Amino acid sequence: MRLIRITIYIAVLTGLILYGYIHIPDITLQMCLQDPDRYDGTTITVGNEATVKNLTHDGFIIKQRGRLIPVNSARVNDLKPGVFINFSAVFHKPGWLQAKEIHIMKQRRLKIWVSVIPVIVVVILFFRHFRFDFKNRQFEKR
Repeated sequence: MRLIRITIYIAVLTGLILYGYIHIPDITLQMCLQDPDRYDGTTITVGNEATVKNLTHDGFIIKQRGRLIPVNSARVNDLKPGVFINFSAVFHKPGWLQAKEIHIMKQRRLKIWVSVIPVIVVVILFFRHFRFDFKNRQFEKR
């Protein structure tokens, strides 16, 4: 009975993932750059490791996954090179973006490292109370 429930849960989860992938695709900047004709004028969200490379007279240039992409924006006062940003923009065919809304991700790396601390604490507490028995291939209480 337990195996049937687990199988049903995994099947439902897989179905939901496939439904979202097919019917609600997440259009990424990489997809737009690969097929510019198809995605010209599409609003996308850029935020996967996007950093400001440098500022220009009409906006800024971001670096994402090794690519440099120009962004046209009136709001560049708060930006400086090296800052992580998340923004929504309209993709234009020649390979540039028109920014709509920009969010500066302050102290992003610090937040990532702070979120790892609880995981490390749980692992330490787990191995203080349990040990792995290689003969039975399972964890046992100390």
